[in-house]
Amino acid sequence: MTTELPAVLFERLKDFVGLTATDVQNLVALKPLIDKQGPEITLRFYERLAEVPETAKLIEGRVDRLRETHVAWLRSLVAGSYDADYLASRWRIGLAHVRVGLEPHWVEGVMSFIRTSGVEAIGAEIADAESAARHAASFLKACDLDMLIINLSYAEDRLDRLATFTGMKRGLIENIIRIPKK
Repeated sequence: MTTELPAVLFERLKDFVGLTATDVQNLVALKPLIDKQGPEITLRFYERLAEVPETAKLIEGRVDRLRETHVAWLRSLVAGSYDADYLASRWRIGLAHVRVGLEPHWVEGVMSFIRTSGVEAIGAEIADAESAARHAASFLKACDLDMLIINLSYAEDRLDRLATFTGMKRGLIENIIRIPKK
């Protein structure tokens, strides 16, 4: 299985979402907010997952450990380093979700929860509306970058599984997928 996203594509994704040096500064400035609000966001996040049968079964008996990991992930989201190590960690997160059998639509759904919770926390902590908007935009870009990487890890896993199952070369499968539907 492909185990990493090419660095060139990662740089293109950062450019595409518009993650700038100013965004990085904004994200780093959110560290105290995430330290303060992150555990509560995480608590509500896992409460939400526990309400949905498909996700509840995946977290059963592991919530305390998963909460620790989730808070660490939130903190890394605003750590200010969006380099090869960051990329590799997000790729591993995507593959971990694949491994436990979490369907991609649930990953999208829970990321929506994180986006909303993060923006709400920013709005509650930053009084100046313009500053809050700038910080929220930067937070959303980081979340979107993570989501792109995680989605790509799902796609790569599925292509690899299909190639293994069918015995077809991966390049052939990719070419078939690109054929326009009539």
